[in-house]
Amino acid sequence: MTDSIRHIYRWDLDKTYLRTDFDTIRDLVRTALQRPEDKVNVPGVVTLLKELTHHTDDGRAYLTFISGSPTQMRAKLEAKFALDGIEPDVFILKPTLQNILKGRFRAIRGQVGYKLDNLLKVRHEGPVAGETLFGDDAEQDAFIYSLYADLAAGLIDRDLLFAILDEAGVYAPTRASILERFQSMRKDANVGRIFIHLDRHTAPGRFLVFGPRVVPITNYFQAALVLFADGVLDVEPVYRVAAGMIRNHGYGIPQLANSFQDLLRRRHLGRDVVDRLATAAATDALPSGLADEFLIRVRALAPRQSRPTTAWEGPPDYLAVLKADQKLREKIDPEPGLF
Repeated sequence: MTDSIRHIYRWDLDKTYLRTDFDTIRDLVRTALQRPEDKVNVPGVVTLLKELTHHTDDGRAYLTFISGSPTQMRAKLEAKFALDGIEPDVFILKPTLQNILKGRFRAIRGQVGYKLDNLLKVRHEGPVAGETLFGDDAEQDAFIYSLYADLAAGLIDRDLLFAILDEAGVYAPTRASILERFQSMRKDANVGRIFIHLDRHTAPGRFLVFGPRVVPITNYFQAALVLFADGVLDVEPVYRVAAGMIRNHGYGIPQLANSFQDLLRRRHLGRDVVDRLATAAATDALPSGLADEFLIRVRALAPRQSRPTTAWEGPPDYLAVLKADQKLREKIDPEPGLF
């Protein structure tokens, strides 16, 4: 009997799951030559993934990875997944060499066409369930994921989608593929949270344009806290993520408490979450002394009153966001290379 799918998690790989650097050809070669056991995870990601994807009475989670890493790295990356105990249902890598041979140099750096096309593909071919997405700030994950979510919600029409793809410089064959998939895609507004790991320390305020669905995070304990607030995780998994970051990555209670306070300050969490954690804090995941110290620090840092959140009126103006992003990229890197 096939397990039912309770939820779908879509993950990026580089800078979201693995600490990698592809800014130059030298970086790419160095990363490609790394042994699987030498590849470094983003702190807390493996623990969080295991907590989200383990089997329950409600079924199992469905896990997809869509990565900008070249297809030639598949064997080593699959070996790394095996070492971590992670089993993706779908794992897609970028045909970088093929793009070079065809002279499609914009497609090497560009992610909008590649990722959106594959998101629509795996959505069509995969199960039907709620979706949560994880990306980073190194490329355009927040833009791509938000656009995908609004396409799934039926908020973007074909003409606007064509204009967005044209402005993004998506090659005609990929654009045609996306538009074809769009015509037949299921529209059920089932894409929920979008987490963006701030690998490059981008100011969180830059993501406000995408609305409260997008949550910039500095670490995966923050993601666990938001998922606890949403009712996706119980308290035990949250503290297991915290314990792993303390044990394996050098985090301390003050850093974790500051991470909590950061989410409160940015209004991704309300003060009620502090009370819910305290009520459910009887856990073996953290020693009682550490759990108590954490809650004491969080209460001291938390605002006295919850501030009202501003009503969201989406979707974003994707064309304006693209144009502003392009101007910023030209200012920062006026002569970008292939990678």
